[in-house]
Amino acid sequence: MASAAASTAERLEAGALAQDLVDAFLELMKDPAKRDPGCEALIAIAKALVTLDEPAAKVYFAGVHHVQMEGSFGPPIDAAAPLRGLCAQGLARMGHPDALLECVNLLADKEVPARIGAIRAIADSGDIAGALLLRLKALLGDKEDEVIGECFAGLLRLAPAPSLDFVAGFLKSPSEEIRERAALALGESHLAAAFPVLREAWVETAQAARRRTLLLSIAMLRLDEAVEFLMVRLAEDREAAAGDALEALAPYGRDESVRKRVEEIVGKRAGALKSVFEREFRS
Repeated sequence: MASAAASTAERLEAGALAQDLVDAFLELMKDPAKRDPGCEALIAIAKALVTLDEPAAKVYFAGVHHVQMEGSFGPPIDAAAPLRGLCAQGLARMGHPDALLECVNLLADKEVPARIGAIRAIADSGDIAGALLLRLKALLGDKEDEVIGECFAGLLRLAPAPSLDFVAGFLKSPSEEIRERAALALGESHLAAAFPVLREAWVETAQAARRRTLLLSIAMLRLDEAVEFLMVRLAEDREAAAGDALEALAPYGRDESVRKRVEEIVGKRAGALKSVFEREFRS
């Protein structure tokens, strides 16, 4: 019930309930394992406070250090890992002077949600010094590639211009997963300067799966020049590659001008492209 109430307060942007959320959180923390197994209410309350941009330092400092080991079918699990990450974000968003100090500790946390939360908190902080932490984390690596992908996204959000070349360098990583994470982060950045980088990477590789990811990343930029590039691929490339471009253009399906151009190009081509169009643009 507490979890549902907190989620409702978040959805309704009910800032007037902030103090009630704080009080409920601190009350649950008196015996969290018994009163909130699974940390569901604590996580929901912290998420609501962070979303509402409430400077609830007492909550965030309590949550960022909380560990709650619980039984499972295998080894015990730490139910509080997402809570630690959320509370780091809360400290960062309120501009607390100790936010980055807490994030440094969480970057080495055993649990992935806590590490990801720390990375998002660093990006939220707006502190350019945080970019150095994210670069170091990306260079040192992590056993989970999604954590490194979060570093790429955080860098491009926190310090876009100086981070572009750094993230682009990972497009040549020996790890296929890291290459994909870097490409998608560049696409999600919506930076105009990312387009020539992704286009060059597409030109330089002949590997079909890698080219497919790069086309998707180019589409994610939401730039006119990126759409034009994909249109050329659709019109001129062989069927398989053209199909990849068509799938990359699918998110533009509600754009009537794009949809019309795609339909015209597909109508002039033979083969399976028409069925791909029906699946991606008419479903």
